[in-house]
Amino acid sequence: MASPSRFLDTMALFTQPGSAKQMNHEVRILFHEIVDLSPQERQRVYRERRIGQDVRAEVESLLNFDSTAAGSLGDLVASAADDLLNSGGLERTYCGPYRLVRLLGSGGMGAVFLAERTDGEIQQKVAVKLLRADGHRPVWRERFLRERQMLASLNHPSIVHVIDAGHTEDGRPYLVMEYVEGVPIDVYAAGISVRERLRLFARMCDGVSHAHRRLIIHRDLKPSNILVDSSGHPKLLDFGIARLLDETGEATQTLERLLTPNYASPEQLAGTAQTTATDVYSLGAVLYKLLVGVAPREKVADTPNAEVTSPSSVNADVPKDIDFIVRKALRAEPEERYLSVDEFASDIRAALGWRPVKARSGDLGYRARRFLRRYWVPLTAAGLVLASLSAGLYIANRERAIAERRFLDVRQLANKLFDIDAQVAQLQGSAKTRQLVVDTSLDYLRRVSANVRMDPALALELGGAYMRVARVQGVNISANLGQTDQAEQNERQAQALIDSVLASQPTNRVALLRSAQIAHDRMILAGDGNRNADALQLGQKAEERLEQYLKLANFSETSDRNESQQTIIAYINVGNRYRLANRYDDAVRMCERAIDLARSTNWPHQAGAALMVVALAHRERGDLDEALKAVHEAVRILEPQAGQDTKSRRITFALALAREGQILGEDDAISLGRTREAVEYLQRSFQIGDEIAAHDPNDFQSNFSSHATEARLAAILRHTDPRRAVQLYDDSLQRLARTKDHAGYRRNQAAVLIASVYPLLRLGQRAEAKKRLDTAFEILRQLKLYPAKQIELGSTGDLGLRALAGYETANGNLRRASEIYTELSEGITAAKPKPETNLQDAVALSNLYRAAAPACRQAGLASQARTFETRRLALWQAWSAKYPNRAFVRRQLEAARL
Repeated sequence: MASPSRFLDTMALFTQPGSAKQMNHEVRILFHEIVDLSPQERQRVYRERRIGQDVRAEVESLLNFDSTAAGSLGDLVASAADDLLNSGGLERTYCGPYRLVRLLGSGGMGAVFLAERTDGEIQQKVAVKLLRADGHRPVWRERFLRERQMLASLNHPSIVHVIDAGHTEDGRPYLVMEYVEGVPIDVYAAGISVRERLRLFARMCDGVSHAHRRLIIHRDLKPSNILVDSSGHPKLLDFGIARLLDETGEATQTLERLLTPNYASPEQLAGTAQTTATDVYSLGAVLYKLLVGVAPREKVADTPNAEVTSPSSVNADVPKDIDFIVRKALRAEPEERYLSVDEFASDIRAALGWRPVKARSGDLGYRARRFLRRYWVPLTAAGLVLASLSAGLYIANRERAIAERRFLDVRQLANKLFDIDAQVAQLQGSAKTRQLVVDTSLDYLRRVSANVRMDPALALELGGAYMRVARVQGVNISANLGQTDQAEQNERQAQALIDSVLASQPTNRVALLRSAQIAHDRMILAGDGNRNADALQLGQKAEERLEQYLKLANFSETSDRNESQQTIIAYINVGNRYRLANRYDDAVRMCERAIDLARSTNWPHQAGAALMVVALAHRERGDLDEALKAVHEAVRILEPQAGQDTKSRRITFALALAREGQILGEDDAISLGRTREAVEYLQRSFQIGDEIAAHDPNDFQSNFSSHATEARLAAILRHTDPRRAVQLYDDSLQRLARTKDHAGYRRNQAAVLIASVYPLLRLGQRAEAKKRLDTAFEILRQLKLYPAKQIELGSTGDLGLRALAGYETANGNLRRASEIYTELSEGITAAKPKPETNLQDAVALSNLYRAAAPACRQAGLASQARTFETRRLALWQAWSAKYPNRAFVRRQLEAARL
């Protein structure tokens, strides 16, 4: 706190009468002019103006106040002014309809007051900036009016905005602005973390950039001109010495040194031309103050162009990248600073996001240019001699050395960083760490790819690394981040690199395996994106490459054990793609190949995964006994034993349990109809997946797998426990919301909303059912999946129309329900399904006929009802002729005859 005597000294500026009045006026003017100058510059002003000892002592007394202390000069003056205003000690002053309440601050040209509107129109607190009563100098008045016009042209959340303007009765101009109830940015920053300071600073940069885009440079950026309000948002104030970039004439050298030396750029101190780079320097000085606690020139007052101490050496919490950013912003040469404030802020945000910063890559070049400027004559001579003697040899050796070093670096990245990821992926809550692995890897890979001449060995390593990055991002064969678009982009990059290797080395064994893996990964991505034709084509390419690779592979070698596992996985997933394309023989053939490889190379876990695909292929051919046998063996093999309970192992085991549940009793699907047993298996599968997802909400695979199992479980329970089914569907929607980056998120969301309609109708909650249907159809419209002339069986559009027809039936609108069923039947027919060869299509179409016939009959449309019933019966008669001994087909035929 200030002492009582100094408080009285300050109050004397306002209260002393008589003979001291003239001296107080001189003290006030001088104080405002030198308050922001360094001690050396203040002494120079005293000498040049021949300031007397009395005035000098008075000013120095005021200058001893600390601007950031609790009892600062500004606080005392404001408090004193407030007391005087409230007591009537000062004449109450008005600016138009605004009454000045108390002083907020003052500077060389004027003062800023808290004011309130008094004309009765609205109640509003504002800040009024008023030109000083003695501000008769034309240059001050002109600058004040110019600031007023500049502020009026700006509109940004980080810049204080203009509310009104005018002139007082004695002709003084004033400016009415929003009142910011806050503290200077350096005071606010002292109470938050370094990362929060950087985010705050970046937001403030956005306001400065807004001014620059309107050709306005501030020229006095300092902490006291940037307030942070109660919500933590920065507000830029005081454009008193700002200028337009296109102004001409004497714009930088004035009689009044109104700028603040500790934050002024070298060109401002020198009085030379100023540009947006001027504000970049001041912003750099502000950032330094926020990070270190003092302005950079306070550290090197005697040598203003000297390089300041790195912030991280003073504050250990400051990231190293920030040292380079600050150094670039504070460079003495304007052309060496950031080209714009946007570029400055972009580097700050890059550092916050662990991305590469431009300042770091450009630092070496800057230092080299500085060195060359100092020693350009001898260096030029030496360079010419050296270039003439050894340029060719040097370049060749350099390229070879870089390529070899990069080859080793990339191999180390692949063998260590991704091995770390494989371990991290087994841990709960690892998604953010895996994202860091991805970002770090991609940054390095891009720089390597751009900076060296490619040879086959390096291209092979890079291709493998890009493939592994893509798998972490979003290839749904293991725990991933659900970033399918980014994964596809990096798989294409990997493919281009591997193709370049095979072009020169067509029998390169590892390149053939990588080519097969990349085609396999892109097949998975295409399938997840519902691009089935592309997926099948890529699967065929993967099989072709696998066969070429196996002719060269020798799995007896210990070093090839990992390659054998990768080969098995590729065979399994290609087999599954063949299954989805109804090529069941090819699917079983591929999986049997995988099982043989798994047994010969001691990968029993992979054999269990292959058996799951075999089980599904048998199921979709109606051979449920063989399907159950295969999946039961898969569950036995995949159940984790002691010491094997890893995250990936549990995920695969949960999937096998879900598959057995589907075969036992999936609702309205190819199953044995043993729903009670099915519920047990699905519930157990869901619990495992839910436990994994609960530990890592950002893990896409565990959330998506749990959603799928939960939806199947709810579909069965809707018939016996609709309330529980609705709860499961709602939980599934929340789980899906964590997979928003996945290409199929919106389509899956619509499917769950549609499925939840059935149990809601059973509970009598028709309004909620209609609300969900409306939301689902809006999603389908946005995805351009409905309305459509062709409707694929089992698509979200098909499911939505069935649920809508069910809703109309529940509401007694039987004719409308019949119309919907007819529309759906025609749309499905136009899509050319294959119910005569695809058992899943047959079941889906049969379910449609089964629901449509009674609705039509109750609506009085007997002919249409008979048509649906006849089609259903004919469908199962054809399948019975094809598979006369399969129990599932017999059950469907018997049901159709009822």
